[in-house]
Amino acid sequence: MEVSEALDTLQAEVTCPVCLFYLQEPVTINCGHNFCNSCIRVLWQHREDTLLCPVCRHPHEENSFNANPQLGRLVDLVRLLRRSRNEEVNQEEVHLCERHDLVLTFFCEKDQELLCSMCALTSAHNNHYVRPIGEAASHHRQRLSFLMQTIKKLMAEGQTLLRNQDRKLQELKEQMEKQKSQLASEFEFLEQLVKREQLETFSRLDEEDKVFQQKCKANLTEISHHILTLKKLREELAEKSVMSNGDMLREVKSLQYRCENLECPSVWSIPFKKKGYSLPPLYSELENIIHKFQKEVILDPQTAHPSLFISEDKKTVNYMRKRSKDEGKLRELDDIVVLGSKGYSFGRHYWEVQVGDKPEWAVGVCIDPTCSKGQQSLSGQKKCWTLGLQGGNYQVMGSVPIFISLKDKPTGIGIYLDYELGQVSFYNVSDRSHIYSLMETFSDVLKPYFRVGQDIAPLTVQ
Repeated sequence: MEVSEALDTLQAEVTCPVCLFYLQEPVTINCGHNFCNSCIRVLWQHREDTLLCPVCRHPHEENSFNANPQLGRLVDLVRLLRRSRNEEVNQEEVHLCERHDLVLTFFCEKDQELLCSMCALTSAHNNHYVRPIGEAASHHRQRLSFLMQTIKKLMAEGQTLLRNQDRKLQELKEQMEKQKSQLASEFEFLEQLVKREQLETFSRLDEEDKVFQQKCKANLTEISHHILTLKKLREELAEKSVMSNGDMLREVKSLQYRCENLECPSVWSIPFKKKGYSLPPLYSELENIIHKFQKEVILDPQTAHPSLFISEDKKTVNYMRKRSKDEGKLRELDDIVVLGSKGYSFGRHYWEVQVGDKPEWAVGVCIDPTCSKGQQSLSGQKKCWTLGLQGGNYQVMGSVPIFISLKDKPTGIGIYLDYELGQVSFYNVSDRSHIYSLMETFSDVLKPYFRVGQDIAPLTVQ
């Protein structure tokens, strides 16, 4: 029994961990484990960057395997010993039928049972496929060999799955590191953006506060001068009232006129509005706006000024020389304007406009002139909410014009319309920074608005 156990242990040592057969042309890899030459090379062909040992998972980066002929001779010796031991066992172990005390020489395929010659003739195995043990053993050894090949294939597939899982894990790790790096960069950018917005907003507040203080002081000075004038006039009235009748009557007309035409200065009210100083949307919020609400905007040639040329795809507009007044339907000749083809009466919408280095432009939204219900501004122009550049100054146009200062000159402008909220926001496309937001209550159909300016540089809708 000890010999059999020792032989089993020795056989396990000369068995390939991949195919589970005796080692053929054994090779030894760097970690010290042994494999069939063909098995390890098949694994190497399916590697990615490194080969992981199927036994200990130790990585190997070089395609170098050390042949082990001494182990090959040991395999042959173990194979010979195993064959001799099996023959001895077969000679020693003769199984007899418990019922008939005869040698078991047949095998029933249906019942999977060893039989003696008497058992094979009984009614219990009538019509069963019964054949000699040698023939049955040969057949089933072939089936076991096929199953071993199948298991070998499944093990190879398992090794492939293991490598793929290792690769997926590595890819996931790299993606996580990349995402962390990207988020760190975006958070840093966001921090800089918030600081810049804070400085610019506080600067605007300080400038507005300075203007308020100056106007209030001027108003206080005017009121003080008015009180001094009243005091002097009261003293003069007291002096004139004690004069002789003739002298008083000669002065009374002038005094009455001056008293009746006194103008009292009014108290100057501070028109401070909080709308222009709200926090801008975050960087990530703008990204969500772009992905969720970006719309395809094309230009409407029917609304274009006669001096404008619209490209064939209706995405680009250029200023050309003016045409004669009888060409086409003239609309608002003072503004070199074209509108978008589609109007919006609800929902949220985002689009971008490339203005490049144009010295004059304005973009935003305006009330659709075909269904504006007669609502126009005092100047007779369509009601617009725009951001523009004119005379080197940036101006936001809403209920009142507001001049703003920008540190960086934007070459692309993002326009975001939230109809129900009544908000029109403008963004710098280059760094996704917020420029300004206008608040209004909308009730009419709004269309994208583009004022081109009298220069040849194009204006393009993204």
